[in-house]
Amino acid sequence: MAKAFIMEVTIDKFGRILIPKKIREMLGLKPGQVLELVTDQTSRKLDLRLPAEPSSMDVKLTDFGLPIIQNGPPTDEPFDTVEFIKESREEYLNRKMGL
Repeated sequence: MAKAFIMEVTIDKFGRILIPKKIREMLGLKPGQVLELVTDQTSRKLDLRLPAEPSSMDVKLTDFGLPIIQNGPPTDEPFDTVEFIKESREEYLNRKMGL
């Protein structure tokens, strides 16, 4: 079983909680890193979590600000975007019509 740490922390006047250095170092937390705060009203308990690992999907912007979405590693395989859109639309319409 993993070793648990229980440390008392204080909420400052701005509502911030300082995560002790020992915990930040142990978890590899860096300034500006996003964490998830999970709670429910009945248990009066706060859970601080590292977000789930990102998927292999990568979104980048072109020089014109348009998104390029890539799922998985780049390949040299030719990809026909127009055909993909036609097939996707056909599948969608077939599902809507119950075929």
